[in-house]
Amino acid sequence: MKMSQKNMSPIEATETGRPRYRPDIDGLRAVAVAAVVLFHAFPRLLPGGFVGVDLFFVISGYLITRILCTDLQAGRYSIATFYARRVRRIFPALALVLTTTYVLGWFCLFNGEFKQLGKHIIAGVGFVSNWVLWGEAGYFDQAADTKPLLHLWSLSVEEQYYVFWPLLLAFAFKRGRVLITIVGVAILSFVLNVLLIPHHAAAAFFLPGSRVWELLAGALFAHLPQLQDRRGFRILLAPQYQNVLSTLGFALCIGSFIGFNSQLAFPGWWALLPVLGACLLIGAGIEGWVNQRVLAHPVAVGLGKISYPLYLWHWVLLTYATIIAGGNSPAFVRRGIVAISVGLAWLTTIVVERPVRFGPSRIAKVLVPCLAMLVVAYLGQMTYMRDGLDFRKGYSPNADVNTAKLGAGHEFVKASCGVASADQHLFQFCETDKRAVSHYAVWGDSKADALYWGLVRESSPGQSWTIIGRPSCAPMVGMRRTSSYVGDDSKDCVMADQKALHALIANPDLGTVVLVTAARVLTGQTYERTGDSRRDPSAALDGLDSAISALQRAGKHVALVVDNPTLPDPRSCMDRKPLALHVVRAALGVTAINASAKCAISYQKNLSRTTSYRAVIEQVKQRHPDLLVYDPASVLCDLKSGVCPIAMNGKFLYSYGDHISDYANGRIADQFLPLLRPSAIATSHDPSTRNVGTN
Repeated sequence: MKMSQKNMSPIEATETGRPRYRPDIDGLRAVAVAAVVLFHAFPRLLPGGFVGVDLFFVISGYLITRILCTDLQAGRYSIATFYARRVRRIFPALALVLTTTYVLGWFCLFNGEFKQLGKHIIAGVGFVSNWVLWGEAGYFDQAADTKPLLHLWSLSVEEQYYVFWPLLLAFAFKRGRVLITIVGVAILSFVLNVLLIPHHAAAAFFLPGSRVWELLAGALFAHLPQLQDRRGFRILLAPQYQNVLSTLGFALCIGSFIGFNSQLAFPGWWALLPVLGACLLIGAGIEGWVNQRVLAHPVAVGLGKISYPLYLWHWVLLTYATIIAGGNSPAFVRRGIVAISVGLAWLTTIVVERPVRFGPSRIAKVLVPCLAMLVVAYLGQMTYMRDGLDFRKGYSPNADVNTAKLGAGHEFVKASCGVASADQHLFQFCETDKRAVSHYAVWGDSKADALYWGLVRESSPGQSWTIIGRPSCAPMVGMRRTSSYVGDDSKDCVMADQKALHALIANPDLGTVVLVTAARVLTGQTYERTGDSRRDPSAALDGLDSAISALQRAGKHVALVVDNPTLPDPRSCMDRKPLALHVVRAALGVTAINASAKCAISYQKNLSRTTSYRAVIEQVKQRHPDLLVYDPASVLCDLKSGVCPIAMNGKFLYSYGDHISDYANGRIADQFLPLLRPSAIATSHDPSTRNVGTN
């Protein structure tokens, strides 16, 4: 006996066998995309707006499963037809946005950035952006707001779901195990998500295994109509509960938008709230009060219909505005970008999407979008393989933008640093000069890596170098960082330091060890002694002291390089080519160019910023009179004028963040290496010449 329209479940199919259109689902899409756009444009206004992506996951899981279940029940299931529909739905707008992103990048991005964009375009076409971004996540990662295609990670998660779910669902359907399959896989995925969050937050955020439970939550609600004969589900779907479900679901979503922020360990347990909210709104059906009065409102439905291209466009435009302006653009610019994004989304829907998506199903509507994506992929591959097409000229009046690089000298090294292969995962920096046996080593964090390449390139024969270290992990012994720090796990840091010290001491060929660490890592964090939960202000000093003592007892000569001045990321100190046009500067609220000059700081300001850090260095020096302390300030600053610039002699001194460039590390190596010769070390032990090379 067929159900009447009046008594039909809110998520039941129509009597024609096709899923019934629900305008409130488009309205829910509008809520999701509005939250994401507002979060990206005005993060303080809606600090938890990023969970709009989680709403999209639930909606996608619901709609795709409903379509597949309807086709399976009607006996017209076809995997080829399913993928053809996906191509017609997703490829046209994506190809257009990727092409536009590439063209804008041609004019706006420097070579390294354009090369990375090429990689991200390839990842976007292949729907593996989430995997690529996961691999990039961490200390060295380019700022998120300067990656025009960062937002494609969520689209990639959905596409990966589309690959396995139709096949798994069809398999489960034939065996009558749909419910247990949905619930079982969802539970496994959620558990993985919770397990990953404490120590592998980036993996939990980006990877499909820890996200698919959100899509399967939507899939569960698509399957509920098949469970009408089960009392619990029949009560849940009863009409008298629709208003309750609708109101509660909406409250959970809005509460997440307002109450969450980017500091949460997300997704984790927190993701349950917006996911449950979206599920309840879907389960309430069109008759639910919020669904009927808010989500099904024509304005919400209209915005929901353009939500996909709006999601694609808004982030691209916001990031390019940030890139060109050299920082967060003014509020009026961001408001304008949101309005332009809505307009572009509407045009994309009318001109590009609908002609391909709807109407007669012709093979050309599948082949042409696929061909367009292949062309875009070729552009990305070519750009990546040719290092960002360095024949393009940037616009920076005071320095060559191509000198803001780091890592020249990789051809001279091999991936080895004296630790066991099972421990190499602890060290992001683990290289040895393959041209000769290493007698010198650098131990430290990313500042050590920035210096290392200059030492490798400028060292004389027989003066080969090894580096061992990990980002944000100071070279110390017996201490554990208690403060949270991006890019590093404190327990892994403790273990890495222990392994590094053992490897350095155990290598009889290494006679000199150079310690390098960022001031913010050594004195900008709090530490405790391992085995003692009490925070100790002197722990950093004692940890560094213990490392030096252990090395000196093993007969190693030890040197310490003082951290370089902290300047802004060089990318924010470069004038982009579009800024040569007055109209662009006016539109973005940029009042002047010559950004590199604005990035300089005074030498005295550098000293005042690092007072506590330099105090620790001085105390370490007092404890270890034989310690060579070298300060590169004479290379990185004009001490006569008292200025530390971002560039010198037409070349950038910094590469990324506040890390020195190859130009700078080469100049430092020229001054520092002679101090490490045996005769110089012997001289440095004489109290009258103790601080040679320092300022």
